[in-house]
Amino acid sequence: MIYNGCNGSLNLYYKGLLVSSFPLTNKKTFDKYKYQGEYLILKSMKEKFKLKQIIFTLTNFCNIIYDRKKDNKAIRRSDHEFFISCLFGLLKLKIIDNDESNGYLIMNKKKIT
Repeated sequence: MIYNGCNGSLNLYYKGLLVSSFPLTNKKTFDKYKYQGEYLILKSMKEKFKLKQIIFTLTNFCNIIYDRKKDNKAIRRSDHEFFISCLFGLLKLKIIDNDESNGYLIMNKKKIT
């Protein structure tokens, strides 16, 4: 399901599958969502986690959510929230690229005529 806000939607893809969608509004901006991934990495490093361990955890969580979505199993909203942090964290660390299979797609709000 795609969630639209007054400024459009942020759609997250992993391994070519649409996994999550978030509304873009004046308060919930793209930069705010993107910062979640950076914050997760910074907080983990402050807790003395090694970069290899952080990458493994982020990738593993994304794989679990991908498998649940692929099997049409329920995914909690809190898991979607953590998924966006993990995906943007992997993008920030350049583990995955923002391309047609992985990453995000920003869609403008549909205009009604």
